[in-house]
This record gives sequence, C-alpha cells and structure tokens, in this order.
Amino acid sequence: MHILTKIKILIFSNKGVIMIAIPVDTSSIDAKSSKLFGNVNYFALYNSNEDSFLFVKNEASGNGIKTAELLKDLNVQKVVYSYMGDGPFNTLLKNAIEVYFIGKEPLGLESIVKSVKEDSYIKVDSSNAATYLDPGTNTGNCECGCTHE
Repeated sequence: MHILTKIKILIFSNKGVIMIAIPVDTSSIDAKSSKLFGNVNYFALYNSNEDSFLFVKNEASGNGIKTAELLKDLNVQKVVYSYMGDGPFNTLLKNAIEVYFIGKEPLGLESIVKSVKEDSYIKVDSSNAATYLDPGTNTGNCECGCTHE
C-alpha cells in the first residue's frame, strides 16, 4: 500500500477532526515553521482529536499548486504560511481550505497550533490577499512552477 494511501486512511478515519497543515523543513516535533510554502520539504499535520502531529513529506515541493492539492488530498482544513504566492493560495481557497498568515519569522509548532485555536492569526481571503500574499522571491513574483490557471 502506498504511503499516501496509508496516511489518507489514518486521516479519514478520524471523523470531526480539524487538520492544520504547517510547512516545516524537517520532520521533527522541534521543527519551526518554514518560510516558503511551495518549496517546503514536509508538512506537520496537527490532528485536533488526538492533539498530535503527523509529518508528511511534500512530494510536490517546488510546485505550489501541486503542494496545495496534496493538502486537499490529505483532508487538511487549515493551512498557515509565512510566504505564499497567488497560485497556491487560489488553489487552497478553491478547495475550501482556510489560509492563515503567521508572520515572516519561523515559529514553533505548539505555538502555532495554540494561536490558530485562539484565532490569533490573520485569516486570508480574497478581500485581503493583496495585502498578505508574498511569494518570498527576489523579484516579488510567484515562481511556484504553475500556470496560475
């Protein structure tokens, strides 16, 4: 059985769970959030029912839209980010995944989860995306590898 299939079974077996995806560079509970969304190596998936983290390799690293689609396939309901372009953002919104800006500096996983639960971060939607989206590139243009269609 493919690892993604195993993870999906684990995630979908938890009815009513809120799954929060946090981009991280390492698969460790001590990891801090990664600055770049589409190029991240892993996601820490926080399971609200079990109060636990599952680390998933981002097989779509380098392509922001495919990364967003991976999170949809994993039944994620909320995503946090520091830098994200419009391609991944629009894909997340299209799939009814809530998007939260956590600031530009890396943060610890427990701190992020606590702040999401307390609604301390800015929820980004189409009305404020121009203010909070930043692909984090030298040019300021999204380089996620997608066509933005």
